[in-house]
Amino acid sequence: MADMGALSTLGLGSGVLNYDIIDKLKAVDQDAIIAPLDKKIENGQNKEQVFQDIVTMLNDMETSLFELAGPVLYGARSIDVTGSDITATVLDGAITQEVDVQVKQLAKADIKQTKGFATADTVVTDTDTDMTITIDGVDTTFTVTAGTTLTELKDQIRNAMDGQVNVTLLNTGDSTDPYRLILKTTETGANQAMSFSFSNDNDFLDLTATSASLQDAQDAIINVDGVDITRSSNTINDAINGVTLTLNSVSTSTNHLSITQDNEGIADKVQAFVDQYNELTTKLSNVTKYDPETKETGVFQGDSTIEDIKRKLTTIVSEIAPNGEILANFGIEVDKDGVMSFDRSVFINKLETDTEIIKATFAGDTTTPGIFADLKSYLEDATKFGGTLSKYDEYLKDNVKNLEDQKTKALERIDSKYEIMAKQFMAYDAMIAKMNASFNTLSMMIDVQVAKK
Repeated sequence: MADMGALSTLGLGSGVLNYDIIDKLKAVDQDAIIAPLDKKIENGQNKEQVFQDIVTMLNDMETSLFELAGPVLYGARSIDVTGSDITATVLDGAITQEVDVQVKQLAKADIKQTKGFATADTVVTDTDTDMTITIDGVDTTFTVTAGTTLTELKDQIRNAMDGQVNVTLLNTGDSTDPYRLILKTTETGANQAMSFSFSNDNDFLDLTATSASLQDAQDAIINVDGVDITRSSNTINDAINGVTLTLNSVSTSTNHLSITQDNEGIADKVQAFVDQYNELTTKLSNVTKYDPETKETGVFQGDSTIEDIKRKLTTIVSEIAPNGEILANFGIEVDKDGVMSFDRSVFINKLETDTEIIKATFAGDTTTPGIFADLKSYLEDATKFGGTLSKYDEYLKDNVKNLEDQKTKALERIDSKYEIMAKQFMAYDAMIAKMNASFNTLSMMIDVQVAKK
């Protein structure tokens, strides 16, 4: 940079050669050299952003093709239940079948009640007593000390049983002894039955009395196609392969389960792919377009890499599968403008009549990939690290960096040019100032001589 202290008087000598002229000349250079580079950098950055959007859409399409290009799609299942005693869900891949189910008995928790006490703070025992609760053969023993109140005992039982038993302090409204504890196992099943014992037979709660039992623990019993099955829970996921049953009530009639291929769900996934395809091809058309009337162009107009993507997509979805079928035979068509349409009814009809032919057309096998498998393979190859699009991304980034480097160097050259010019102006200004001084001296001498005459 020029010495601004030395140049601070620029223009004083000539009155013409000043920084205003330098700034105007510098602005002209910047408009001619820097502005075009800024425009190119902006276009390059815009290209990079649009390209990343395209790559994201290609990756999303590749993900959606995971099912369409493989056998997993056809394992989609739906389940229909006739009857209100049970509800059911089914996992994909379950065997398609018809099943009759009756609920003979619901699984229940064990529920016991203590005798009544006058208040919640009544002392339950005046003697230290070991209390044992047994569930499924496991004893839990704790000491109830003399002076323990009913409320304190509630908390003591809950803590000792560590989540196995819920304990509630209930006011029954009885006129004399309305307060009692209700003990209920958190799990259901016959093995959840509670039994109680007390040291020195001091059953201060009457839990060993017959009257203590409000509900006996029991297993669920269902009949599946004539076979009785017993389970400890009302949620059963291992009676019918891939099906989870939730028992709601004891049956008065048979419930019928129909497990079928989820054709509507499969069609939804095909529709989702069609929507993705159209979104992507519309994007590709917009970024490569040229309107001869408006002269409007897309950011990738004339770019062979981007235009090749659209051509390749159209070629693959229009090809004939190894089994001789085309997508149009299943309600999936591409028009002359590259827009894909989906006739859901045609597709579902084909699914219902011959799933295997669709599977062969879409997925094919390991040696002869189907149409969607071929498309997935192309996308995997194009988007992988080191693939075509990865290299093109590097090219776009390098192009922007090169332009930014050009701009930096151009600015340096312009700055250097006008620093030199400022120094030259300073020299010229000094010369002009000296000449002006000499002229003024001469003029004064002439004036003096004229005045003497």
